[in-house]
Amino acid sequence: MGRNLMSSQKKKVRMKDIADKLNISVNAVSLALNNKAGVSSETRQKVLEIANELEYVDRSPSLIKKNQLNNICLMIEERNFKDVRFYSSVILGIESEAKKNNYDLIVTFIDKNNYTIPSSIEQKKVSGIIIVGTVDDEYLKRVLYYGIPIIQVDNASFSINTDAVLTQNISGAYMATKYLIDNNHKEIGFFGEKDLTLSFYERWIGFNKSMEDNGLTIDEKLCLTNSIENYALKNDYKAVKEIIEKMDKLPTAWVCANDSAAVTLINALNIINIRVPDDISVIGFDDIDLCKAITPNLTTIRINKNFMGAQAVRNLLWRMENIDEPNYHTRMAVELIERKSVKRI
Repeated sequence: MGRNLMSSQKKKVRMKDIADKLNISVNAVSLALNNKAGVSSETRQKVLEIANELEYVDRSPSLIKKNQLNNICLMIEERNFKDVRFYSSVILGIESEAKKNNYDLIVTFIDKNNYTIPSSIEQKKVSGIIIVGTVDDEYLKRVLYYGIPIIQVDNASFSINTDAVLTQNISGAYMATKYLIDNNHKEIGFFGEKDLTLSFYERWIGFNKSMEDNGLTIDEKLCLTNSIENYALKNDYKAVKEIIEKMDKLPTAWVCANDSAAVTLINALNIINIRVPDDISVIGFDDIDLCKAITPNLTTIRINKNFMGAQAVRNLLWRMENIDEPNYHTRMAVELIERKSVKRI
């Protein structure tokens, strides 16, 4: 797959190609592209013109500044774009902060079945790229090839360095689990597709760490960690009900990977007459609006989603001016929001 993805890329232009075209040294080309002293303004201008002509892809400040347009490409899967529970708030934060800084958003949907490079990126009509949610590593490599500053939101690759704005997922799940333990729960399960995203996997780690630190052993039979997210997105509580009914034993409390999973779980428990929190306690993660609409109101871990989106734009603007600085991740703080879905036993 990787070979096919990369085969469509153009042959990479090197600084030597620019140097040969102008009959100057590679060092002079490097100085010009990186806006450093040592070459005349006339030479610098010629280098930039030839670099554009040859479609030279580079992270040099001068070239990016010369081509800079007040556009940001927002890349997201269509299903996430339509997610009014979580990502809509993140996108509103992105849009608001971009507008405040006189940038327009060009929204592009990522199609997992047909990874194509948006024309706005191919034609260098954007100054920066924000990728919201998950993206395939091979596709991320193709986008990085164009040398445009990138920041990921709510996801980061295990193997490719980019800037990212993430959540304190481990400490948040640790906090949620500890809250249940402090309410005398010991038989605690995890409900969510732990291997689906980086965020979910980190929440699984936080759950494990909290149980371990409090001297409790995780019973895998009390955890539902496969194929859950698809049910949660569709609120398919009937499918979840069937899974629960096949369990040999139920926990006294569940830590959920996100609020959508928690809401689906509560609905499933309701139709088999298991009451929350009287019979089983449930705690979520994200603090979406639905937490206050469901009965009982959902205890959860709050993320400031709007601020998360705004911070992504601020970090991206900084990156545009600091191309050569190391990549870094920003972690959004979380807080426990107590409502009515957890019972002390």
